[in-house]
Formats: sequence, structure tokens, C-alpha cells
Amino acid sequence: QIIKFSSNIGSIKVGEIIGPEYLYKTFRSFGFGEKTGIDCPGETSGVLSHYNRWSKIDAGAISFGQGVAVSALQLITAASAIANDGILMAPYIVQAITDQNGRLIKSSSPRKVRRVVSLETARAVKKMMGSVTTEGGTGMNAALEGYSVCGKTGTAQKIDEKGSYSNEKYIASFLGFIPAEDPEIAILVVIDEPQGNHFGSIVAAPAFKRIAHETVNYMNIPLTADKPFERLVDMRIGIEGKKSIRKVRNGEIKAVSGNGARG
Repeated sequence: QIIKFSSNIGSIKVGEIIGPEYLYKTFRSFGFGEKTGIDCPGETSGVLSHYNRWSKIDAGAISFGQGVAVSALQLITAASAIANDGILMAPYIVQAITDQNGRLIKSSSPRKVRRVVSLETARAVKKMMGSVTTEGGTGMNAALEGYSVCGKTGTAQKIDEKGSYSNEKYIASFLGFIPAEDPEIAILVVIDEPQGNHFGSIVAAPAFKRIAHETVNYMNIPLTADKPFERLVDMRIGIEGKKSIRKVRNGEIKAVSGNGARG
């Protein structure tokens, strides 16, 4: 229910149960606070302070994603670990480099970094994320007909000129993978300072759905034979989301920071 309804209070209570040290170590295990090592220059390590520096308020905020800064790459890499049954993989862009004669110079292949959670835990989290796109979940607008979708909404406050969290500038996002039972693709939609509605559930989720629809068709991903998750799309909210998306300014998103768990 905490994941389905994007409950900050629920996340804080879970954080209190596991404690700051374990929470911090879990974040680090998923790769937050360090570079992924992708084959592309200019990567950022994000911001994740040591738990010894957290106040009780800090620990509560960090439990639901506020007080940290992560790159989009870190976010989708971490989520992919859940999709991969708890195994964190090293991301890469270039699969192979050949010379003008077609001779292979360098190649890349999937590489396991480490196990971050058990198989049982990963599958339990996948089930929770699958509920996000069902009736009543914050990600209903990301539901894709014929496929089971695991996902999570995000609505992050940006830092204003005074160094405080802004109540006017946000980053809306939706992260998901398809199909839920045996994921083949992971998609992250990040919208910087959407105009009008700023919630990830309203602005980013519909965009995810459109991208996912085109991608599963392009990759010929089979329909989900046994749908464990019911889908219901709120068309009224989806229409509002399209209006907000059209008003988004062009620009590069370098990091997702702030209240990242709030849908």
C-alpha cells in the first residue's frame, strides 16, 4: 500500500524501523552516491550524505527521497536491479566498436556488479510496483493494455535561489519496466518544471505509456499471457497530463533530486 499510494508517511515509518545505518547501506548498495561507471564522460555521483550526519528529520525525509540527489541513470540502474531479481548490472551504451574493415576492436556485454537484495525480496518489490498501475494506484495512467507494468511515480521539489526546497518548481517522473513477470525494457520519464500540474502521476505517467506502447511494438514483446495486475486508466487525468507536457521547456535533465517518492 505504501508503494501503490506513494505514501511518504509510510516510507518514513519503514525508515524508522530499519534505522539510518541500514537505510544508508541499502542506498549505497543500489549504487546511489557513486558513479555507475558507464562508458560516457561527464557522469555525476549524485549526493548522498553519510548517515552519521543525518538528523532525525533528515532520516525521515531521506526515507521518501528528499535530501538526496540522483542522476536519471542511477535511478533506472537501481530499478533495473529489482527487475533483474535483485542483481545490480553495470550499464553501458556502446555494444561494440569495429574498424573500417569490420574487425572487432572493443565490445561490451552485460556484467553483474553485485546482489543488492534477495530473489524473494526483489519479487516482492516487483509485486508492489505492479500494484502502482492498478486501480487506485498513483501510476494508473501508465497502465498499458495487454501488458503487466511495474512502476513508481515521482514528484521532486527543486532547490530555489535561496537553497531551500521550492513550492513552485518541481521535477515529475515515472519509472517502470515491462513485462512485470519477465522484464525486457525499463523506461524513465523525467519532466523538468512542468507547467500546471506537477505530479508524476499526472504529467509523466501518460508519457511513459506512450513511449512503452511504441517500444513493445518495435521490439515485438509478446502480450502478457497471464495478467496478475488489473489495469484501469483514468482518461480525464491523462488528458490533463498532455496539456502539461506540451508546456515543458526544452532542456537537459542532469539529476533528479528532492521528494522523489511522492506521486
